[in-house]
Amino acid sequence: MPSLYIVGTPIGNLSDISERAIQTLRESHTIVAEDTRITGKLLSRFGIKTPMVSFNKDNAEKRIPSLIKILKEHDMSLVTDAGTPGISDPGFELIRSLRSHAVDIIPIPGPSAVTTALSTAPFSTDSFYFAGFAPRKKKDILQLVAKTRPLKVPVVLFESPKRIINLLKILSEETPEQEVLIMREMTKMYEERFIGTVKEALDFFQKPRGEFTIVLAPSPEDNPRLTDIEISDTIKRLSKEVSGTRELARHLSELSGLSNSEAYRRVLDTPLSEEP
Repeated sequence: MPSLYIVGTPIGNLSDISERAIQTLRESHTIVAEDTRITGKLLSRFGIKTPMVSFNKDNAEKRIPSLIKILKEHDMSLVTDAGTPGISDPGFELIRSLRSHAVDIIPIPGPSAVTTALSTAPFSTDSFYFAGFAPRKKKDILQLVAKTRPLKVPVVLFESPKRIINLLKILSEETPEQEVLIMREMTKMYEERFIGTVKEALDFFQKPRGEFTIVLAPSPEDNPRLTDIEISDTIKRLSKEVSGTRELARHLSELSGLSNSEAYRRVLDTPLSEEP
């Protein structure tokens, strides 16, 4: 029975691809790619010569019949531009169309921007809500906030550099002190991680570049922080391991969940006794 392989690909650093993914792409009859130009760079890096066919939101409907015809006799791989197919891309439409056909659907796990960002969060991520790309209209953004707030779990969003400022402005009007984790250009040379309030994020990202993954923390009352004594003890411990106020504050922010500015203030306010 022919198989459709759902192949996870790197979210930035091409070295993150698995050996199994490389082998699967090389042995497939056809690779179905969201953007053949982007996937072409990946294939070139690893010397993979498998033919590609584009499959995106603009041509998905008309492509499906020809892809099903190929799958009746040959194995095929489905990839997205970055990460795992079917997550915020049209890959699910091909999978759905195969429900009545004799084709095995086999996942080849790979990188995910969602779990990569969540793994660095200074708050519990036992449960979370993934909303995909953020809505564009203000009313839809506010509806999303209202819908997810009672869930008391982190909310994960994707956003482009062109729209993130608008998103942060709207969020800062609604919940300016809400804690947020923002990852930019994950796994790439200019990867950046921000932890702070929504209001601070708006000030921080004045000239945004690259793709963003945003994790909105549960409201403060549902996200317990370290006590003042624990924060003081943490600062004193870190001062023996880290040099420089800003670096110390950065580590404190990551460990405690405090915003960047609050962590910096706490460091300045904490007396550090000199070792004899």
